[in-house]
Amino acid sequence: MKRPNFVIFMTDQQRADHLGCYGNRIVKTPNIDQLASDGLRFKRFYVSNPICQPNRAALMTGQMPSVNGVRQNGIPLDLDSLTFADVLRDAGYNTGYIGKAHFQNVTNIPAPEREQRGTGDTLSDNSRNSMKRQRSGKRYECEIRQQWQQHPEQEIPLPYYGFDHVKLCIGHGDQIEGHYSAWLNEKDPEAAAKRGPQASLPTDPSYGALPPQAWRTALPEHLYPTRYVQEQACEFLAQQDDKTPFVLIVSFPDPHHPFTPPGRYWSMYDPQEIELPESFHHSVDAIKGLSPSALTAYRWGKEQRESHWPITVSQDEARKAIALNYGSISMVDDAIGEVMAQLSSVGLADDTVVAFTSDHGDYMGDHGSLLKLGLHFQSLIRVPFIWQDPQLKERAGQCSTRLASAIDLAPTILQRAGLRIPVGIQGRDIFDQSKPAASVLIEDPGIDVFADSDAASAVYTLVTQSWRLTLFEHSGDGELYSLVEDPHELNNLWSDRGSQNIRASLEHQLLRRIIELRDKRLVATARA
Repeated sequence: MKRPNFVIFMTDQQRADHLGCYGNRIVKTPNIDQLASDGLRFKRFYVSNPICQPNRAALMTGQMPSVNGVRQNGIPLDLDSLTFADVLRDAGYNTGYIGKAHFQNVTNIPAPEREQRGTGDTLSDNSRNSMKRQRSGKRYECEIRQQWQQHPEQEIPLPYYGFDHVKLCIGHGDQIEGHYSAWLNEKDPEAAAKRGPQASLPTDPSYGALPPQAWRTALPEHLYPTRYVQEQACEFLAQQDDKTPFVLIVSFPDPHHPFTPPGRYWSMYDPQEIELPESFHHSVDAIKGLSPSALTAYRWGKEQRESHWPITVSQDEARKAIALNYGSISMVDDAIGEVMAQLSSVGLADDTVVAFTSDHGDYMGDHGSLLKLGLHFQSLIRVPFIWQDPQLKERAGQCSTRLASAIDLAPTILQRAGLRIPVGIQGRDIFDQSKPAASVLIEDPGIDVFADSDAASAVYTLVTQSWRLTLFEHSGDGELYSLVEDPHELNNLWSDRGSQNIRASLEHQLLRRIIELRDKRLVATARA
């Protein structure tokens, strides 16, 4: 049997409803919408962790963060981890990765020192941690952005997590490094100086104040990172034939903040025409039953509006940020159209499964906020997932309400390739009708780990077809929302007397799901 090819498109920090095919009436995404028209769109696809590095590791390994070890940003994916690319490569596939990976740390800023508990003498450096190997050293420094700035011609050891062909984009907005750095220098030696807020173009005086973390980049469209990802993906496809199957990940750094869409994409959308989310005027402070510790991320955001913490914004700021976000999405959509055209031109479209997803969402106005971290609203944890498959033409244009999550991507790809699922992969093939998921589990280390890596700040969420239950480690309180009666998550029923039975039932389901997703990677090597 001939094995299919795979092209997996991924965006960075894009909520599900920021696509035309997911009901958005403003953003223009004709090429992604065409994927949905020709394929199957999943309405209830969730992250396994609502942060970049952990969820990307979950997508690649089919394992929860608590199992693959990438619990938070700042912990690299173990080079001994088995990714779906490793399995496909072992089965004879050509493997390519273009764009943002974030499998390893992107900064070399030391994390907060983890304190040793108990009394007694101070331990040596070799004995500070209960696991000797802490995923550090040169092998884990392939994505340090500063190093690529200084040495843009460097290369990384291959295969890289199963990929033999790798072209990296590291960073966000117009401030990307990686393999893109050398490409940019080759295209225009002066281009690097055109990046960043200090080199930005002036805006029309009628535009007014810019939203947080936005500037009009001086980098032209043809030199912007999105165009680089497009060109490199097309080059990879041009080198393929119908004899050897391939898998290609096309991972765009946008529409992640800062908001810097280039050229015509900057003014493609009028902020005055942007519709704000239904929950915009219902701030997180208005959510009843939450302890102050649950809102730490928002307090940090008020103090550091240029960082990654969620920030509270005015209506004007929200509309402008969303308009710029839409511009970045439309540029990505145009790039996807070019890659799909290339796939057709090389005659491989009929043998290729094409998927589209994002690593996590963005509040983008929900509860008056932008960005991520903090609370698990649908805008953050629900992401788009489209599966266009030549063998599923009878389901073209349909919408599936089946629950699925990031850990399901790897086993779904492997099963479609006709390969067994390796021991220790926790996800399920989303087309396996014998095991439909009743719920999905989302793990989150919480915001406090960015200041104290041993902080008791974990957030666990269970999502079912009708409910979202969230537990906070640090306070013992939580959230409970009826996604049927309260889809915008305005009314927290955690302490509601009439909701205690469903809360208890969901807490029981959460416990069972945690048990089901225990670590089974190591297998017995002897009977006794």
